[in-house]
Amino acid sequence: MTLAVSTGAAILAVIGLVLGLVVLVAVIALFNRIMTPAREIDAYAGDILNAGLGIAGNLDAVDDLATTQSLGGAVPPLAVGYLRKLGLVE
Repeated sequence: MTLAVSTGAAILAVIGLVLGLVVLVAVIALFNRIMTPAREIDAYAGDILNAGLGIAGNLDAVDDLATTQSLGGAVPPLAVGYLRKLGLVE
């Protein structure tokens, strides 16, 4: 079985393959131009996420501030009472 292709059809096929290759290279180049900034944005987003988690971790103890304030407010009267017991303050 012989497959016969005319010269004109063969030339058009080669031209089509070359144009397809050119289009493929252009698509790959455009894809890379898009992916480079996207990777940078992803890296920055990761940095922002880590910073946000760090801030949230630092704010976990905010709920304990009310307890700290009430305990700190109780110290002066206790200290005065202790000093009176020692006879250092009248």
